[in-house]
Amino acid sequence: MPKRKSDVIDLSEDAEEPEVTVAVSKPQKKKARVSNASQPSDDEGSHESEPSSSRAAAKPKHWSDITLKGDDEGDVPVYDDCNEVRRKIRLLQKTPGFKTTHWLAEIGGINSNSFGRFMKLSGPNQGASNGTYYAAYVYFEKKRILEGKPKTKKRLQNERERPFGFPLEQRGMWVRSR
Repeated sequence: MPKRKSDVIDLSEDAEEPEVTVAVSKPQKKKARVSNASQPSDDEGSHESEPSSSRAAAKPKHWSDITLKGDDEGDVPVYDDCNEVRRKIRLLQKTPGFKTTHWLAEIGGINSNSFGRFMKLSGPNQGASNGTYYAAYVYFEKKRILEGKPKTKKRLQNERERPFGFPLEQRGMWVRSR
């Protein structure tokens, strides 16, 4: 007894007759999209299509496509304190499907131990020298720009008070008394 139906060979007289084929309609071919930017417009008075196409072409699709001033040198001024960055990270962790390790690798290969130390600290300046602080701030700033969200009131206040941003290192101070 054969295991599959395909193992059975039909040796009947009908096998010599030509097979009947059923005409199956092929799916329609898809037309290629035509870009307005590649075609010069004949009407010089109408410039409505040019700005919209240039805006659409210039808009990045991923946060890593955005470059900030000083991003190449690692000198992006940070205008959110450590507590604000930690708050944003905690909100991000609550999103369904979010994986911290994948995110840490994406924002700059941050070590999970470094991330854990940063998240355990509290205070507006505690953790400023940690690499997680700077990398997460740059991520959230690029994400804000990508989504087109405005700056918060606290962010604008920090920009006025600290035009060069928060310091990224904690300077230890020694007080000597006699």
